[in-house]
Amino acid sequence: MEQTNNETSLFDLSIDEAAKNHLKNISSWVMVIVISAVIGYVLAILKALQSRPHVVDSEGFGVSAKTGPNLGGVIFGIIIGLLINFFLFQFANLTRKGVNRMSQSDLNAGFYNLKIYFVIIGVLLIIALVILLLAVLVVGLSAH
Repeated sequence: MEQTNNETSLFDLSIDEAAKNHLKNISSWVMVIVISAVIGYVLAILKALQSRPHVVDSEGFGVSAKTGPNLGGVIFGIIIGLLINFFLFQFANLTRKGVNRMSQSDLNAGFYNLKIYFVIIGVLLIIALVILLLAVLVVGLSAH
């Protein structure tokens, strides 16, 4: 038997005008989020570069300490943030394209990018919770 590959979905869903407007609004707000995040990353780099060492006197000894975020940590956080926001950006672009052109494949690709975004967020959240749990266990065990 020969299968044909067409762009109809399994459930043959249709999108009415209200759904189109909602998807356009969602993609617009996602673009605002992505642009705000990129501006935040630029400001974080500027803040990390501008942090200067301060001399703190402690019992007669001058100790030089750098205040502010560590540049390496900031860059690592920005790389992870850009990776996450790239998928949001792709979601916004492909969803808007899919709605405007009535293209099921673009809409599917947009929602696939949103799925990847949520998977990455979920994995990072699980990792953060495990680290937090381990920290609580270490603090709890060292209290004895």
